[in-house]
Amino acid sequence: MELPRELSSALDRFIERDHPEMDRSEAIVAAFRDWATARGLVANADEGLRPDELNASNDG
Repeated sequence: MELPRELSSALDRFIERDHPEMDRSEAIVAAFRDWATARGLVANADEGLRPDELNASNDG
């Protein structure tokens, strides 16, 4: 995937500042996950089950 110059630079800064252990592909996934989580498009890993998802089979 080819990114516009300003987004490519932003990705490089994201890697340098927050995730120096990641390559560009991993950083794109991390940035997209952050974006999607912040907008409620994916569940936060720390949220656990919603009350309507609780039942005896997952009580433990």
